[in-house]
Parts: sequence; structure tokens; C-alpha cells
Amino acid sequence: MRIEIHYLPSIEYMALVYAASEVQFEVFENFPKQTFRNRTRILGANGIETLTVPILHASGGKQLTKDVQIDYGQDWIRRHKGAIQAAYGNAPFYEHFEPFIQQIFAKKTKYLVDLNIHYFMFLTKVLGKTIPHSLTDTFALDVVDSKWNQIQAKESWEERSNYKVTPYRQCFGDHFEPNLSVLDLVMNHGNESYDILMQSLNK
Repeated sequence: MRIEIHYLPSIEYMALVYAASEVQFEVFENFPKQTFRNRTRILGANGIETLTVPILHASGGKQLTKDVQIDYGQDWIRRHKGAIQAAYGNAPFYEHFEPFIQQIFAKKTKYLVDLNIHYFMFLTKVLGKTIPHSLTDTFALDVVDSKWNQIQAKESWEERSNYKVTPYRQCFGDHFEPNLSVLDLVMNHGNESYDILMQSLNK
């Protein structure tokens, strides 16, 4: 399956990925604005919070996803680490997974794709099931079994048919918030997360 690579991806995204035998991350697309490629959603005390990785914009406007560089001139790492700690500091598995998150941030990878892949590999390790993955070496719209660009930040998951609401224990709120970053799931359920994740796939 061909799909774009997201930052700390949603439950919907990871369930789709695990439904495939292998994935190929599309990196030769023209990088689009306001997508999950550089943003994620977590649940804090004040509700859902969106975390965005700032990027350096190319002088000519358009740039390929593989060439997008992270803007470390902005203090985003401190904000993301602080938000994750505030959201999940009391979660059952926070102390177990927090060191790995710190290590990934500490790498200060130059390219957004590399940051996203580090987190993808971390999450698949936590979920207990690796999946073969590679990067595209060209761009093609007619790829069979492609989910490329179908999960849009500007539309609700309810407008798609991929995700089935499967409630689990969360840290905050009186009602369940669906389809957050899979980080929300693993912080609360650890090695039970894979089964919950696969129940969330609308087959």
C-alpha cells in the first residue's frame, strides 16, 4: 500500500497500515500545507490539542515531501515535549515510553520525513508488530492499492469509511475522544494497544 507518512499518526492511519502486507511512503509528492504530515492530535486536560512541526518553506514555493526541512528556529520541541508530558504524565505507560520519545526529539533530524519514520518505527515496536516499509523513488497517481492523500486534516474522520470507534480508557474527559494520535492509545494501554487498534479498523 502506498500512503503518505504522518507525524505521530492517528489510530485510523495505523489501522490502515497494519491492514496492508507492506507500505510504501510517498515522498515524491509536492508537499501540501495543513495536513497530518507535520501535525498530530492528542488529548490534554483542556481537550484535544493539535501539535504542529514547523517547516522551512522553499524559496520557490513548492517542494517535494522528501526535501522538507524542520524549522529548529522555533521552540517547538519544548512545546511538544511539554504537551505530551502534561497529557500523559499520569498515564500507565508514560514512564516506560517517555525515554524513547526524548531520544527521537534529541536527534534533531534535518528532514521531516526522517522524524516521522523514527516515530513510525517507535510505534510499531510498541505495538509489537513490525511492518515492511520503504520510500517511493518516483511519483505515480495510478498506483494500485494506494491510500495516498485520503486522510485529510481538513475533514472529519467521519467523512471517511476507514475508522470504527472503539472506546478505550483515556486520561481526561467525561466522554471518549476518537481517532487521536496512536500515542494516546499506547500511553494508556501499552502492549494491549494492538488489539484495540485492529478493532478500530472498519473492515
